[in-house]
Amino acid sequence: MAENGKEKSGLFKYIIAGLAIAYTLFHLYTGYFGMGEAYIQRIIHFGGGSLLLFLIIPMRKDKGKRTLWAVDLLWIAGIVISMGYLLWNYIYIMTERFRFVTALTTTERILGIISVLLVLEGIRRTTGLILASVVVAFIVYTFVGQYLPGIFHHAGVSFDIFIEQQYMTLEGIFGIPIGVSSTYVILFIIFGAFLEKSGFGNFLFKIATGVAGRFRGGPAKIAVVASGLMGMISGSSTANAVTTGAFTIPLMKKIGYRPYFAGAVEAAASCGGQIMPPVMAATAFVMAEYTGIPYITARQPV
Repeated sequence: MAENGKEKSGLFKYIIAGLAIAYTLFHLYTGYFGMGEAYIQRIIHFGGGSLLLFLIIPMRKDKGKRTLWAVDLLWIAGIVISMGYLLWNYIYIMTERFRFVTALTTTERILGIISVLLVLEGIRRTTGLILASVVVAFIVYTFVGQYLPGIFHHAGVSFDIFIEQQYMTLEGIFGIPIGVSSTYVILFIIFGAFLEKSGFGNFLFKIATGVAGRFRGGPAKIAVVASGLMGMISGSSTANAVTTGAFTIPLMKKIGYRPYFAGAVEAAASCGGQIMPPVMAATAFVMAEYTGIPYITARQPV
């Protein structure tokens, strides 16, 4: 039985590795040879990323073991079916149906609901219940705002329009943030992951140690400098904290900093590091996309 468990675990890792490699190669290919049609690019980006998310991050863990596999498999099936429907019917969606005029079919309503739930569950697994609750609150507001007074009142949105906008247009789930993520941010994430696994993160830590290690409060200063350097290549506060925090937090605790203070210093430094140029997290790319100003265009003085 133990050997069968190990075989399944090994096979599971190979499946995840295969999907991750394919996902990476797709983005490297489109990044070098040119992005595909926006809708298809974003569907593959969102669908592939969601598959990896639900495979890697379980719905619940008991004593370090993955549980509720049946529920996870249902989520994965929902991703495959909902994204597969969009890809299979791409010509119909883009050229034959009239947006917000052609009535949704029952299948489209169900798959649209599944896609919205996938986003909410993905947020819960990666960020936590609080952010997911905020998103739910705004979804509820979409339907109840027409009954609210004052500045909270709006004209109202029907259920079908909400589902269509979220699922079958480039304005909802597949809007500008996913567009930026699928074209620019993902390439920096791949680049940052490559540098991290190649040992470059440790090299940056040594540079930070040489710059700030000899001063009072050195380990905390090392965390700030190292996070700033790592943020220049990763653009992710989470990846930043995981990479540099593995060195800086134990070092701060070793010289007497309290654990919660050491963690707070690294968290703050990592959040600041993610906005370091040239990546500047996803925010700069989203702003450039919204304003229509090329990212490489230098800001001219007024």
